Amino acid sequence: MVRRGQRNRIRWEDIKSPCVKICTLEDGVCIGCGRTQDEIREWVIMTDDQREKIMERLKTTSPN
Repeated sequence: MVRRGQRNRIRWEDIKSPCVKICTLEDGVCIGCGRTQDEIREWVIMTDDQREKIMERLKTTSPN
């Protein structure tokens, strides 16, 4: 059993993200990055493939 504090932790800087630090939702979609509220909330538990698919979609529908 791994003791608390000794587990591998998520390194936020290792997770690619389309976030541009304009975190404002309009109709459930961020006006900065274009992700839905659900996508933002679940970003860290998604697989790399799931995140890549969303980022590909955002390239064609980006609000900026």
